[in-house]
Amino acid sequence: MKTQAVMAVAFASTFAVATPATAQDRSDWPSNFTVGTASQGGTYFAYGSGWANFVAENLGVSGGAEITGGPVQNMALVHTGDLKFGLTTMGPARESMDGNS
Repeated sequence: MKTQAVMAVAFASTFAVATPATAQDRSDWPSNFTVGTASQGGTYFAYGSGWANFVAENLGVSGGAEITGGPVQNMALVHTGDLKFGLTTMGPARESMDGNS
C-alpha cells in the first residue's frame, strides 16, 4: 500500500514538472535599464557592470552600469527615477528605511 502511494505521488509530480511554463508577456517591460554603481575601477562598478551585462544578455534588454557617487547617491537616483537599479550597502539602506537618510 505504501509503495503504491509513493508511486502515485511520483507519477503525479512527473506531470507537474513536465508541464511547460507559460511565457510572461514582456510588452510592458522597459527597453533598457541602468545600474548605479560607484567610482570606475571600484568593486561596485565591477559588480554592477557584470550584473547589468548578465541581465541584458539573458533577458534581451539593453542595460549597463553608470558611474555614481556610491551607495547613498544610488538610492537617491533610484528614488527619483533616474536609475532603475542601484547598488548600496546595509548601513545607508537601513538609515533610508528608518527615514534618517
